Amino acid sequence: MAQAQQLPLYANYFFAPQMTNPAVSGADGFSELTTMHRQQWQGMEGAPETSALVFNGALNKERIGYSVYAYTDKTDIVSRSGIYGNYAYHAQLSETSVLSFGVGAGYVNNSFDMASVRVKNLGDPFLIPANQNGTLDMTLGLNLRVADFNLGVSVPQLLNPTITYSNNYDGPVAYHLIRHYVARTQYDINVQKDRMVLSPMVTVRAAAFVKPQVDAGLMFDMKEYGYIGAMYRSNYAATMNVGVHLTPVLSLGYAHEFSTNTYASYLGMSNEFILSYKFGDNKRNERLEAEIKRLKDKQRSSAQETEKLLNERFEEFKEEMGAAQAAELEKQKEALKAEGLQLQEAGAQNGGLRGNGGNANGGNNGQNGGWNQDNGQGGSWNTGNDPNAAGNIRGYRNEEYANNVAPGSPGYYVTAGVYGEAGNADRMANSLSKKGINAKVFRDSRNNMYYVYLLKFRSYEEADRAKSSGLNGQYSGKLWIKVVE
Repeated sequence: MAQAQQLPLYANYFFAPQMTNPAVSGADGFSELTTMHRQQWQGMEGAPETSALVFNGALNKERIGYSVYAYTDKTDIVSRSGIYGNYAYHAQLSETSVLSFGVGAGYVNNSFDMASVRVKNLGDPFLIPANQNGTLDMTLGLNLRVADFNLGVSVPQLLNPTITYSNNYDGPVAYHLIRHYVARTQYDINVQKDRMVLSPMVTVRAAAFVKPQVDAGLMFDMKEYGYIGAMYRSNYAATMNVGVHLTPVLSLGYAHEFSTNTYASYLGMSNEFILSYKFGDNKRNERLEAEIKRLKDKQRSSAQETEKLLNERFEEFKEEMGAAQAAELEKQKEALKAEGLQLQEAGAQNGGLRGNGGNANGGNNGQNGGWNQDNGQGGSWNTGNDPNAAGNIRGYRNEEYANNVAPGSPGYYVTAGVYGEAGNADRMANSLSKKGINAKVFRDSRNNMYYVYLLKFRSYEEADRAKSSGLNGQYSGKLWIKVVE
């Protein structure tokens, strides 16, 4: 038995916190596109592999935020994909305090690769339920920011939905999505006038049936060059993060993870890549406008001091903004110099971008991996059958052909398909009949499955010879034997 969280696990989740908390959507006021790809436990067969794409933006002077989060997560035979749309409202409590509310809604799809399942009896009807299905899902989030301190809580998989694949057995074949709880806090310590930021952070993730997991990390961001960080995830792994700011709007990062738990020697290491692109920064533009206004309103009597302070401010803004914005500020500076205005104070704060971390609820899908999660009405048994079109199957006694057999009577049936719905079984039988192959359908009351059969024999040996020979080479599709006592 194994127990784990179901949500995908990321090592760079603090760069895209919208993945688990919709309340932080648009919190920094700029539009950004982030993509991640993670290969976990490299070298282990069936190890998790995850890809994610997040778009984040803000509207209405940053009072409203939005984001879109899409991902695919594959672990052995189990694959999951999902897409969420998130909305956030940011309420300004004071000059330095913002309380944000967020809600996300999306669709999650689970599928199972039954062709990769190794079983003794390929005809086991438990392998036949539909191999993919999905459900709607919701996430709620709350986030409080006070100056450089940030605290957020969220509830992914709020609806606790169940994905049902079949109801044709004693109980449903289903996959249950478990409600998760995530809390995250971060404090940004500005160094050298916001040119560098040191951010300690802690994240706690919890879900039913599993022990809560705690992340404790430290990130040091040199805004001109790149960042470096480290994190410890309780009873799981230690992570090293490193990234480079290729341009003021484009960043590339890498995370390397070392397993530290009991199974570290078997799990090995994990690698993750992240690429982020910023489309703009509303907050910084507004700060530029506010800075110019303050420079005009608060003047000093000394023209020399005015020029000195303006030059200092201009150089700081020039490093953080594009050429167009710098040129606009240069015009404002020259205008002030020409008018002989003097400043009393130039206390503008540059407040650079904060690398808000987010929480990706890790733990890779404690899944039931096997037959009962599977699906596909008729599934792989019936696709791709290409029987010879030369006419009826020949070489057997008349009473052994399907049209001369009482459906469901005792015997050994050579079967070409099995379905959970009668209509699907009838369609396959009609398709075979059009190709000149007699096929009939009967329902087994013990499991409510519908079997498409071609021949019936009095002994298992005869049926096995017919199946193994492909009906003497006259049928190229898959066959198996159904026993009715």
